[in-house]
Amino acid sequence: METDEDQVLIRRVLRGDRKAFEELMRKYERRIYGFVVRMVRNEETAIDLTQDFFIKIYTVLDKYNFEYKFSTWAYRICYNLVIDHIRKHQAQVDSLDDDSVSPRDLLESDNVSREDGFRALARAETRDYVWRVVDQIPLKFRELILLRYIQDLKYEEIAEIMSLPVGTVKNRIFKAKEILKQEMERDGMLV
Repeated sequence: METDEDQVLIRRVLRGDRKAFEELMRKYERRIYGFVVRMVRNEETAIDLTQDFFIKIYTVLDKYNFEYKFSTWAYRICYNLVIDHIRKHQAQVDSLDDDSVSPRDLLESDNVSREDGFRALARAETRDYVWRVVDQIPLKFRELILLRYIQDLKYEEIAEIMSLPVGTVKNRIFKAKEILKQEMERDGMLV
């Protein structure tokens, strides 16, 4: 079980085993970085914040309560770190390019080959489009989409991380999906 592995590593770290902390870092670094980069939308900043996160975790690991899942506790710390950074730097939302050709038209055009390599390219373009749309929604909704669908956290875990009631989390995720749907319909991506 993941939590048991995490707790074994944490106990080893608390006894002074630095290699155990390196294992914990390896286990979480891609997920944490992925979450951070989607929140701040800047790779260099995401690298710095991910490093700051692990430094913070190392310094407060003795405060971890073994009754709770480590990943939830860690994401809470990461979330707070990212939100503090965003508030300090007042991140601006990038706007989508205002092209006359919709993303759907581009993907459906005769210029897109249906061979395997090009299908993969079309899927990648679609995925990139979806992320551009996600990047445009307000932060309070974007962070929920990332925690739920990228980090694959349960509503209860998200509620704990964000200090919100579970009902509020569910409501905001529903609203976020509605915003995404409206944006995609506006761009002609949904029929």
